[in-house]
Amino acid sequence: MTMPMTPHGSGDLTAAQPTQTAHPAHGPARIGPYEIFQLLGEGGMGRVFLARSPGSRLVALKVIRPEYAEAPDFRGRFRREAASARRVSGFFTPPVLDADADAPQPWLATAYVPAPSLHEVVRAYGVLPEAGLRALGTGLAEALLAIHGAGIVHRDLKPGNVLIAGDGPRVIDFGISSAVDATQVTRTGAVVGTPGFMAPEQIMSSREAGPAADLFSLGCVLVFAATRQGPFGTGGTADILYRAVHHPPRLDGVPEALQPLIGACLDKDPARRPPAASVLAALGAADPAALLTEGLREDLARREAHAAVLVAAPPVPMLSLAPPVDPFATPAPRGPSRRRFLWIAAAGTTVAAGGGAAALAGWRSDPDAPPARSGGSSAGTTGRPEPKVPAGPKPRWSTPLKKLESAQLHLLGDTLVHWEKRRAIAYDTATGKERWTGSLRTPSDVSGEPEWLGVRGSTLFATAWSGERGYLFGVDSAGKRKFTHVVTEQGDGQSAAFVHDILSVAGSVALVGTSGSSAYGVLAVDLGSGKVLWSRKVNGSDFQAYADGSLCFLQDNGTLLGLGLRSGAERWKVRDVIKPGAYPALSTDGETLLVSSTKVQAFRATDGKKLWTAINETTTISPARVRGKRAYVYDGPGTVFALDMRNGKQVWHTASPVHLTTTGGADSQGPTVSASMVAIATFATGDVPGFVVLRTSDGKPLWAHQPSGRTGGKREWLLQISGSTLFAASDTTLHAFRSDAS
Repeated sequence: MTMPMTPHGSGDLTAAQPTQTAHPAHGPARIGPYEIFQLLGEGGMGRVFLARSPGSRLVALKVIRPEYAEAPDFRGRFRREAASARRVSGFFTPPVLDADADAPQPWLATAYVPAPSLHEVVRAYGVLPEAGLRALGTGLAEALLAIHGAGIVHRDLKPGNVLIAGDGPRVIDFGISSAVDATQVTRTGAVVGTPGFMAPEQIMSSREAGPAADLFSLGCVLVFAATRQGPFGTGGTADILYRAVHHPPRLDGVPEALQPLIGACLDKDPARRPPAASVLAALGAADPAALLTEGLREDLARREAHAAVLVAAPPVPMLSLAPPVDPFATPAPRGPSRRRFLWIAAAGTTVAAGGGAAALAGWRSDPDAPPARSGGSSAGTTGRPEPKVPAGPKPRWSTPLKKLESAQLHLLGDTLVHWEKRRAIAYDTATGKERWTGSLRTPSDVSGEPEWLGVRGSTLFATAWSGERGYLFGVDSAGKRKFTHVVTEQGDGQSAAFVHDILSVAGSVALVGTSGSSAYGVLAVDLGSGKVLWSRKVNGSDFQAYADGSLCFLQDNGTLLGLGLRSGAERWKVRDVIKPGAYPALSTDGETLLVSSTKVQAFRATDGKKLWTAINETTTISPARVRGKRAYVYDGPGTVFALDMRNGKQVWHTASPVHLTTTGGADSQGPTVSASMVAIATFATGDVPGFVVLRTSDGKPLWAHQPSGRTGGKREWLLQISGSTLFAASDTTLHAFRSDAS
């Protein structure tokens, strides 16, 4: 048995202290769109670089070793796992931002966290007190809830994969472990993991490692944080593995109050281990400040100063004839690089960020140059003057919003629901006053809190999980419960599948997305009776389903199917509609089905016949919003299109009238459309996010809202339209704008 192992505090760190400077042989190093600054670490899977995106966001860029990339089926596995990881949404998990399974060496980018690993913290500053252990445990448990909720098993939770930031821990490297694990097992029969932090079933067979294996690892990590070593001691690899399978854990030095819970996590039988929600409830409220010592605070301040210098520095010019960077090539000797100067500037705080750092490195920059724009099918980049567009009207009303992570906004009757997984708050559309906060009493076998799934039709959905059952709840516009249904149950020795999404609702039937220990699935649920009408396994995480009338449309790993909504019977099938992992969006007018990815494809709803293709680009296109006989979409550079549903011809197209970059893809909210206006929310590149309102009839820009300063928040605005009223939510405030087309 061989185990590719990553040294603690090095190869698998998302935010390790930089260990050396990247020295490309030919000019500035870039991998994909990312500018490389430093090598953070190296391990069995590949190398991790500190890099910067075109929008000046620091990322940890993991580049996979060639031997994995060349293995059969690895790229498909990598694509599916990366797509699943992008669905993970939690405070204690840095978001996965981007990935490329088709690059010469596949890579995955996550948000950079300027913080040391738990391994480094314990070695440098000592073991954690009980309060610190509780803060660590609650963060890890909540992170696992988010990871497992996306259908992922981490498989390598260890001190080197836990970062200790100022506001709590972060669990990293949950994005591709399954792909690497499966490839390694297929090729060599090996087990991938770290001795001392692996569950017995994982040691015996990685294929058997489910969510409970991560709970075992959580117990091991807490023991390490309390004692400086794992619960199965030290020594040779074979000895540690044998003790993990056959010997009881050593909890000497663990606070007595925590020993029963940690001991339960370390049970040899995965069925007897508590789920993450139970661990979270047992640990109770915890203060992240309990993790911090004076030395750690100073360490975090140094890392944050270093990150600030890198963010502010101007971009390095590309050399047009430079060959592609080999991230695994031996660096060629050369003098100090620009990145070395930036590191010195950050460490010594003697050089001003931005222009000072660039001048020291010998690069010139033009801070007043307008941002370049590129069209989806253009071969190059061109500057484009910014057309004038009126500022928006004054809001009819504005109301402060409670801070929510990864929030969404949806209309539910005469209320607006602002929600995230843990909280849902409803506001009156006429006045903006808060009407109610979502509250559900869960069944007695559920130990954790319910999770909100969002609004579909006339219902706000939520779910809860007990291990034996997965529940689906419905709430009406008054905040009252409509139903409680059991939709998944334990069977064949496996826990019940998680309910992770309400994909679509038509009439009384809901399409529900699930994820279990071994597969993703789609259920059709009768909302009146709670009966599961049919269930179907899918081949990967990149699936979508849409219900309309008597039909269900399912995109599964590139294959498009038409199914009977209540029977699940297959009516038709079209293969190779999109590349796997493209995450298209589905929409329909009842007669024509649209599939939006890097192009918009139309299929006849009754038999799947291909009708037309429109807007074939290299950038991802937003979900299509259908109103009447038109579909509205936008592309990456910010051009909005109105398409005729009958033939795919462009009725009109309008470029975004402000210098903003829109976000496409199935996870985007897409255009917000009414009879009179089309609104698109946009991310800014080095500027403030806002939104643009166009006239539905001809695409004429009516007005744009882009707040001065940073008061509007840093993320995409959330938009909803009812009649002639546009509701818009920033990070902090909900507004209602009256907008009459003219």
